Amino acid sequence: MGYVMVNWEREPGERVEDFAAAYLLMRAGRGNQIRPSRGDRGIDVQIPTATGWEIFQVKRFATNLSSTDKKHIKGSWDRFVKEVLPTRDIKSWSLVLPLEPTPENEIWFAELTADADFEINWIGRALLDGWAAEDPKLTAYYFQGGETRLHHLMATALSGSHQPQGEGDPLLSSVQGRMLALGKSLDEVDPFYSYELELRSGNLRDISPEESMARFERPGLVESILEQVSDTQYLVTHIIARSEVSTELRPIRGTINFSVMTPEAKEALERWVRYGAPLSDVPGTVIRTEGPPGATFGDSTVATASVLPALDDSELPPLELRLIDPVGVTLLIVPVSTATHSAGLHGKGVWLQVEVGPAVVIEYFVGSETPGSIRIKANNAVGASPSAALPAVELLAQLPGNSLQLAIQGGPLYMPTFDFQENEISSDAVGFATLLRLLSVLQQHTLSRVTIPAPERWKDQQAQQLGRVAALLEGNKLSTRFSSWSVPDEEFFVAWDESHRPLIVEIPLAVKLGDTVYDTDMKERRCFESVWLDRSTQPPTVRPGSSDVIWSVAVARTAEPES
Repeated sequence: MGYVMVNWEREPGERVEDFAAAYLLMRAGRGNQIRPSRGDRGIDVQIPTATGWEIFQVKRFATNLSSTDKKHIKGSWDRFVKEVLPTRDIKSWSLVLPLEPTPENEIWFAELTADADFEINWIGRALLDGWAAEDPKLTAYYFQGGETRLHHLMATALSGSHQPQGEGDPLLSSVQGRMLALGKSLDEVDPFYSYELELRSGNLRDISPEESMARFERPGLVESILEQVSDTQYLVTHIIARSEVSTELRPIRGTINFSVMTPEAKEALERWVRYGAPLSDVPGTVIRTEGPPGATFGDSTVATASVLPALDDSELPPLELRLIDPVGVTLLIVPVSTATHSAGLHGKGVWLQVEVGPAVVIEYFVGSETPGSIRIKANNAVGASPSAALPAVELLAQLPGNSLQLAIQGGPLYMPTFDFQENEISSDAVGFATLLRLLSVLQQHTLSRVTIPAPERWKDQQAQQLGRVAALLEGNKLSTRFSSWSVPDEEFFVAWDESHRPLIVEIPLAVKLGDTVYDTDMKERRCFESVWLDRSTQPPTVRPGSSDVIWSVAVARTAEPES
């Protein structure tokens, strides 16, 4: 995009102010623009720095200053001195206008600001022209119809006209090329947001909210819009902020009337308003929207809304959960894997969600007028590592009669303490923790990756067998009784008579879970206290002699067999 000339004399003051504010804030990455309706106090743009505030007052005056123009500038300066200066550390105050000062202007301006003990600047036409040349995208947006072009481009993205031609790979290449070109064009003309366009197969009516929101994680993502463009395709538009101040300069906002049909939906909507908790697939009617193209809808548009918190929570400190008994003793400490937080639309409500391993998610709702609350969600973590899930599940199992704290790792509490009585989640966690411990023991003795199986894919008999194998692997000596044992190798017993004697048998130690058999690095050594060989059956059968007890231990597969 080439150099853009701006005819400052013809531009309205609000547009000049918006351009200057956008330029300053996008480069600083912080600060905000003060709108007149809020009472600007001699400030149009304010930017915090380590050594104080940088203040900018923007005027549209493009010809030699009249007495009225000077009166306006003096009014802004006087308000700033009276209302702002006593309460803040000021680094600089700058007058921004598309006009270079005359010698008389310089004298007048120096006298006006003579008492200032901070930096004073007159930013005139030359610098504004430099800003316009430095950021032609921003300049075109404000002064050459860039916003209108943006809406035309987005309309093209959603349009059914100019359909790509061809079949198979050529058609795919045509569609991909069109999406890439549209995304690039949008990027070139929008100074505040970048765009990613995806054309996906499917119909939104047939896709779950979880599936439709998949693959949306991007740094700076502000909004993702899903729009059905044909019976078999829908367009996903990702709107990504170029700067932390993008949403301040060009906010995305609107009015939606939500349709709440169930108590659960009502509670979810209230928690979103009070605490900023996520909202999933709530139907409603769009009354009004404003923002970049692709983020707006026509009035009375029926849609479903899913609101997610910002993904970048790097400012959160590392957290941990602590289980505390009634006398204050710490029973367990489990580090938090990931944490996400948000704030309510009104008031001081805060939503914080922590994931503790793959099986446990805890949500906190605090800071609103109502008492704080906590919600714990547990899942089977199918396919996850049992050792990764175990600590948090053990914590859930021990909740009754104890307290749960969320704290900074090695530091103070981060959320209120919650006490627990007997509850269904803890009861379920007791059995689940036992299973995870057994699977963790198994993993220590097999090269195969042990994962948490789906409950419906394995039987109680397999669970019992897992418990027995894990006990052996932990070094326990197990006993059982037998009534008969079929001979697997007749040659071994050729020289046997019917006298009673001990018998030692060694077999590989393995266990089947679902459809998967896990071999271990151990073998089971079975010691029959007393047996005799019954040759009246075919093949012969080993039967109890003076004792029907079998002792079993696990030994390394490389261990020499006992005689």
